[in-house]
Formats: sequence, structure tokens, C-alpha cells
Amino acid sequence: MNVRTVFARTGRTFGIIAALLAVAAGVAAPAQAAPAATVQATDGFEGNPWSHWQGITDGDGVAGADINQGLARSGANDGWLYTGTGYAAERLAVPVSGWANRRYCTAQIFAQTVSYAAQVGLEIWSPANGWVKLTGATGWITPGGYQPITTLPIDLSGQSTVYVQAIYGNNGAVPQFVRLDDASLTCVSS
Repeated sequence: MNVRTVFARTGRTFGIIAALLAVAAGVAAPAQAAPAATVQATDGFEGNPWSHWQGITDGDGVAGADINQGLARSGANDGWLYTGTGYAAERLAVPVSGWANRRYCTAQIFAQTVSYAAQVGLEIWSPANGWVKLTGATGWITPGGYQPITTLPIDLSGQSTVYVQAIYGNNGAVPQFVRLDDASLTCVSS
């Protein structure tokens, strides 16, 4: 064995030993972030929708549900809003007081127009200290399949119950149905 071979093997051995000591000391292993914790409430109008959904209307607005009609995005049932002049809304109470992390929360619902494109709103309301709209988003829904509407993230810390509300208004144009399904409120730790 020549001197170069011994030095190469010895140098490699020292490198391996140094790497093992660094790992044992926690130097070489980067710290991993804790996985994000997610809490979510979902509702697809299943069972008796009126045991957990509330309809709100004005003008000729009507809030309803299709039960076992084959019109749902998923499951058997969907909700719907109808109006020609006025508005219709359906809202769902979501108790969040038991959720550990409520700082980064979004609501989502899927909507489908029956006849023509329409703006459909999704809002989160707080009944504490009077009804206060905490956030809202409007989706431009075109005819065809169900399309998602999602609110921007909001901090729900300090809230005990919030309402996720879909709303459709019309100002005298051709009356139309808007179907709703698969509502959710999701909070993720950041």
C-alpha cells in the first residue's frame, strides 16, 4: 500500500466520523417545521337540510333544497337560491369555540347557475354584538358544472359561532336558480 492510498482512506474515514458526530449533535440535520394542523366543518345539504341550514329572502327570493333529485355536486342533496327581483340566501351556523387555531380560516362553497352567468356571494358573519359581516367574496359563475367560491383568509379568534352564508341577488333580470353544494369552513395553523 502506498502513502497516497493510506492518506485517502484515512481522510475519508475522518470525513465520515465528522459527519456522524455532526448528525448526532443535531448540526447536520435541519429542523423540520411542525405539520400544519387543520380543522374543518363541512356540509353538503344531506339529511334534512332545514335542520341545519337557514333560508333568508327578500322580494321574490326563495331558498330551497333538492332532495334526491340527482342535481347535487356530491351526495344526494343540494341547496338552491332563486330570485328575479330581490335576493335569496342560505346560511349555516358553525361553532368554532372548540377549535384551537382560528387565525387563518376560509369558507368555500360550490355554486352552479341554471340559465345564465351570475354573481354569487359567499360570506362569513358573526352574530356576536349584532350581525357583522366578517368577510365576503363574489364568484362569477357561468352555466355548466359546479364552480368553487372561496373567501380570503380571516382570523376568527374570539368568535364562538360564525355563519357561512351563500347569497344570490337579482335586480329584475330574468329569474334564475343557483344551486349550492359542499360548503366548508377550514382553519389551518400557519
